[in-house]
Order: sequence, then structure tokens, then C-alpha cells
Amino acid sequence: MNQHISTLSLDHVGLGVPPGRYALPSEASARFHAQAAGLDPEAFATHLLEHYKGQRTVDALTEDECKFLRGELQEQVEDRRLAALDYFDTHVPLRFAKAAPDNAARDWAARVVADPHDTQSLLLVGPVGVGKTHYAFSVLRAVAETGAAIKWQAYTAANLYAALRPRDDRRADSDYESIAHAPLLFLDDLGAAKLTEWAEEVTYRLINDRYERCLPSIFTTNVLPGQLGATVGDRVASRIAEMCERIALKGADRRKKVSA
Repeated sequence: MNQHISTLSLDHVGLGVPPGRYALPSEASARFHAQAAGLDPEAFATHLLEHYKGQRTVDALTEDECKFLRGELQEQVEDRRLAALDYFDTHVPLRFAKAAPDNAARDWAARVVADPHDTQSLLLVGPVGVGKTHYAFSVLRAVAETGAAIKWQAYTAANLYAALRPRDDRRADSDYESIAHAPLLFLDDLGAAKLTEWAEEVTYRLINDRYERCLPSIFTTNVLPGQLGATVGDRVASRIAEMCERIALKGADRRKKVSA
């Protein structure tokens, strides 16, 4: 029952811990715990090892075995949660640092952490100033709160095009791949401006890469769904329609101050 053996695994869902690799409790620590608790050390250690090898389900572990295993993993879970929140705090723009997720944001975060390749992306739709960007960052906070070590990236559409603008060095392809293949990408203000032929092609390439790799994304747009094709191209609009679940945000422009 050595630590950090890549062939061993856990039932993350059954144990209630985020997916990822963990330092598994050693055989010695399992035996010591069982002996101190007045349990059978041999059976205790054997059952845990069988679970690591996929030969024994969580349901087939005793209550004491599950409690021990969860307890041993909990410190690692908390360390990961703090690290994920620290990543969020260092990458979120100051204006959105206190974005608080609602239940829908937490639900999507839990789903994308559990199975990122089988969770639909998010398309946040609504007029200017209703809080789409704020909500998107609240979703990213919800992802961080799960403790999953997902290194997300966030760009406005304008900043994305600036970052990928052709230049005379060899970093262009690696920069593109870093963004296109990010574990989770937030692209803000999709379709906010009429695209040039180059920008339209970059947008298609980016969306298509993520579509084909089943990588989760969060998009915001002011454009009505039926008009998205005219703004970003039919190929992009078609893929977004298939890969995303849509959330419509309504309300007045929050940025406008109401005069007395």
C-alpha cells in the first residue's frame, strides 16, 4: 500500500472527494489505526488495498474503513481547496474578486469537476450590464471551492485577439495551444465587435478545438442566440449551440447610476 502509485485509484464520488491524485494511506498507517481502534489490522489494510486496486467498492468497506480513509484524505482536500482559491484570487480581476456563486453555479462546477469532458459548456446571454461577467467569475469561484486543481484561463474577446495576433516569433503556436487547450476557458464578450476575416478564423479554430476535445468553456455574449451566426460566423454559432447550455440573464444595466 505504497504512496503515489499511479496504478492505484479511489472512488472519488463514493468517498466525497474531488477527482485527482492523492497520497494514499500507507499499509503501516492503516494497520496502526486499526490496532489502536481495536480492529483487525490485517483485514483493515487488506480491504483498503483492494479498494485501491478496484477490487472492493466503497459500499463494501466497513464504516470504520471509510471514516479512516476519508479522514486521511481530508487534509489533502483542504490543502487543494486553499490552493484552488488562491489561484482564483490571484487571477480574478479585482472588480469580480467577491463574486459569490449561487446554487446553479455550484451545480455546474460540481458537474464539470466530476466529468469535465461530459459536461456542457456555459453560454451566458443578456444585454450590456446585467452581470454576465460577474456571474461567470462566480462560476469559476465555485470551481475553486470544490478543491479541484483546474488552471482556468479568462480573456475578453478583444484581449484574446491581441494575445494571438501574428508576430515574428515562434511562440505564437504555443500561446494558442495554451489557451485553446486550457482545462477551463472563460471567453468574455464573444461577438462584441464585428470580426475581421483573421479574427473570425481564429475564433473558429479556438472553438472547434475545444469542441472536438470536449473541453469545458464559459462564454458571455450580448448577441441574441439567433443572431450569433451573423456576428461570429455560422460555424462557430453551430458548435456553441451544440456544446453549451444557455443561461439568460435579465435586468437593467447595473453600470448606470440612477439619478435622484
